[in-house]
Amino acid sequence: MNTIAWHYESVAGAPLGAVAHGVDLASADDAFYADLPRQLARHGVIIFRDQQLSPAAIQAAAARLGPLEPSVLDQFCMPGNPFIYILSNIVENGRPIGSSTDGYGWHTDQAYFAKPTAYTFLYGLEVPPEGAATEFANTRLAYESLSEARRGELKALRVEHSYMKMITDRASNPVFAGKVPVPTDEQRARAPDVSQPLVRRHPVDGSLSLYPGGQTVKSIEGLGDEDGLSLVQELLAWCTAERFLYRHAWQPRDLVVWDNRCTLHRATPYDKERYRRLMWRVSITGERPLGP
Repeated sequence: MNTIAWHYESVAGAPLGAVAHGVDLASADDAFYADLPRQLARHGVIIFRDQQLSPAAIQAAAARLGPLEPSVLDQFCMPGNPFIYILSNIVENGRPIGSSTDGYGWHTDQAYFAKPTAYTFLYGLEVPPEGAATEFANTRLAYESLSEARRGELKALRVEHSYMKMITDRASNPVFAGKVPVPTDEQRARAPDVSQPLVRRHPVDGSLSLYPGGQTVKSIEGLGDEDGLSLVQELLAWCTAERFLYRHAWQPRDLVVWDNRCTLHRATPYDKERYRRLMWRVSITGERPLGP
């Protein structure tokens, strides 16, 4: 591949996000992948249009950025390709081929792991013509937009994240009634509760971002349950204000990659009775989060 051909164009009018031009991820060279972490730290989200990726190719591309991350709910992983997690409302032979309940509500991926997800690859094979957008929030800009005094207050705080708290809350949501699988004891053991800094330092460029987590938050250390959850909701509302957002409207064969250290994201609803949706997700394991 001619490395001179590829370039990035920031999404017009958005506070994060860029479209990569001239890139075929399946054949991109070492120079491209060596530069990609820097571009992700800068833009937060990068969109690659019209990618023709097999299961092996998307896993190989993701592995260029670090170790592939297993999913807790492995019943939704692709047979023969265990690092591809399927997001879908499609039912075949009476069985869902993927999860239809993941991704809703603001969050960063796998914040409940001691080494949470660094990068997420999400590939849209079948996408509804309306709804089903993915929204992203710039948590670096949100942090930098706080007053100096407020930033100082937040720097010392740590957040307890809980996978089971997230699953329990999701199962109690009437929208997902009967659709949230109950984790086995082995799956629960893969994701014990973990403490993370509320303000996170990026390992690529040293910048600071809010890292509130969202659905996985069980408590903030040193605060009562009510005060801790109230603070998390306050920070989520701040981070997801319109001026910090980019909404991605999916096109077939879009591959979107984002940096979980400096972004939040969520899926938006769509008509699951009318439209099919099929997405492949591959996650890359990151480092233990560092505070300020």
